[in-house]
Amino acid sequence: MLTGNQAAISGGSRVGILFVASSLFSEAAAEELIGRTRDLVAEGELAGRFKLAGRLARDRASCAAALESIDLGDLDGLVIQLSTFCTADLLHEVLSAIGERALPLAVWALEESDAIITNSLCGAQLWASTLARFGRRFTLLMGNPGDADLARDLAAFAAAARANTRVRGARVALIGSHADWFTNLAVDPWALKRALGVTIEQMTLVRFLDGCKATAEAEQAAATRWAEASFDGGEAEAGRATLGRTYARLEAGLDAIKADAVALRDWPEILYAEDFRGTWAALGELSERAIPIAPEGDVMGAVSALVARAFDPASLPFLTDISGIDRANNRLVLWHYGVSPRLADGPRSLDPVLKQETFPLRPGPMTLFRLSMRADGSLRIFVAEGAIEDQRSAANRAAGYFRPWAGKAEALVRQFIDEGYEHHVTAVYGHWGDAVAHLGRQLGVKVDHA
Repeated sequence: MLTGNQAAISGGSRVGILFVASSLFSEAAAEELIGRTRDLVAEGELAGRFKLAGRLARDRASCAAALESIDLGDLDGLVIQLSTFCTADLLHEVLSAIGERALPLAVWALEESDAIITNSLCGAQLWASTLARFGRRFTLLMGNPGDADLARDLAAFAAAARANTRVRGARVALIGSHADWFTNLAVDPWALKRALGVTIEQMTLVRFLDGCKATAEAEQAAATRWAEASFDGGEAEAGRATLGRTYARLEAGLDAIKADAVALRDWPEILYAEDFRGTWAALGELSERAIPIAPEGDVMGAVSALVARAFDPASLPFLTDISGIDRANNRLVLWHYGVSPRLADGPRSLDPVLKQETFPLRPGPMTLFRLSMRADGSLRIFVAEGAIEDQRSAANRAAGYFRPWAGKAEALVRQFIDEGYEHHVTAVYGHWGDAVAHLGRQLGVKVDHA
């Protein structure tokens, strides 16, 4: 599938790190910090994520050269390390170079707990205050190269900056509309355009289905995706052939769409159409495509999935309902369709009519979040971190027990409901709560932490 967002194609953009200092403080100390920073971002999950300025900025000329060395136009975000205290003359140079672009900014203050060699923290306060007066959003990072917490914060900022780049100006294909009477999923296209620059390109189901034509060879190849699945109706060969046909046809239709994410009205029209039996199981396999798909016509679910893919392109985010609560064991039941079988921790099975594919979700750390739009057009984000447990739930479809790491499961779902969030969250394996918090600051929206 083609995409309308060129930043999502290249995947090569990174976060820049600019080093600023003053002649009033030790240049040797600043250079030593730069060396340690270079070592830090060359290892582990930070490797390849950052582009470091080629020189220390100490005056306007050296600042211009340093900015040129990191090529601001190709960056997702910019971290400014106060390698020593530095007055705001260089900040004016930085802002002039950025221009009107909404580039995520972080001000990095070093930690000095005894002797004050760099006075970095005071310099960061000066820069932060100046940014606030200019109305420019920023994030404060605090810590020294080599600090584990600082490394995690840098990684989270970079992930959020990637998401910010990929969401702004994205195109979401809305095929049909939201599912019948899921009116809470309706999105004002003009409000979304104003808020994020996201364009909703809507097409009818009739037009989409007209493009869902596949060759017999494609259908046969797709059927092998269910080679290891069991069929409760006992007709495995026929079931695989039916699923392969539906998968190949939907894939052909999706291939014709130019978008960064897709929101698809999959039921009732497609799900119950004779030529598309097994739609929900096919959507699970199709969820592994580079362009995320949100079922039920959930536009903001599609945007949230786009965020998750920006955090980690290899992730397999999925839309899910919070469908059950086990208060005695402080956990929730997650339950939905359209989930990649690569996230299964056990056998896959199809019911006799091929409506639902069932498997348990694999255990591991998970983040639940939703980028949501209020009725007035303002944005907000809900986020909660936890884990899918080893114990399997008895629910059909793709299901699992989610235990939140902070607070009570009941408090989480009550907050989600009381705040009026839609009845879907995006689930993605991994620790992404900090990245969501950074994204909220970059977008200037409220983040509700559960």
